[in-house]
Amino acid sequence: MIRSLRYHWAILQTGALPLQPDRQVDESVEHRCTVTLIWPEAGLLEREAAVLVDPCFTEAGFRQASARLAALDAGWPDVGRSFVTHPHADHVLCLPAGAFPIWLEPFYPDDPEPPLAGLVARHRPGHHPLLTTLAFTDTRGRAVCVAGDAVLDEAWLRAWEYYWPNLYTREEIVQTWASIGRLLVDADVIIPGHGPPVAVTEGLLRDLLEAFPRARHAERALYVAEWLEMRLASLRDGE
Repeated sequence: MIRSLRYHWAILQTGALPLQPDRQVDESVEHRCTVTLIWPEAGLLEREAAVLVDPCFTEAGFRQASARLAALDAGWPDVGRSFVTHPHADHVLCLPAGAFPIWLEPFYPDDPEPPLAGLVARHRPGHHPLLTTLAFTDTRGRAVCVAGDAVLDEAWLRAWEYYWPNLYTREEIVQTWASIGRLLVDADVIIPGHGPPVAVTEGLLRDLLEAFPRARHAERALYVAEWLEMRLASLRDGE
């Protein structure tokens, strides 16, 4: 195989949350996590190099994922590795009844094997003490980060909510803001735990900076606003 530092990626199951930051619940929306497939630019989509992130499928999501794999001229036997961002039940391996069995070897980015060099694990606690994101450069040269529940989705991100159903402590809230801040500094595209990809743009950063002072315990994480200001300045300068 050819060593690769850039990766293709595809969302196999699009995540969703019925619960919204305003505490409204949309019963028509299925609770499911975002499942991302990553494989090297220089290689084929094959077992040794295809990594499935947070492989927890609902019945409808598994059908969606199977169809998207088929559109890539691939199937479940072509996926051989998995990476779980954190050990909550809605992110670990789960298949619906009757689904094609999947055998996945855990992927450990701390000791990557060619051609998987370039997949980088980063500890981003807050939502869970062990939450670890997976970052890489995609085939368009963008810095992409699979964030798990460090970011639930764009609506929760823009609201600067502390995910109140989880009953975070003050320290966990501050850790969450720090983790979000680092993601916004490092990534061009964030793949959240329960929604479609989020592009880190000047407009998004301006909105987040405007709203951040109203976030709970923002006064204990003022460095987050400084990080966002620096990232916004870098985007304005075209860096």
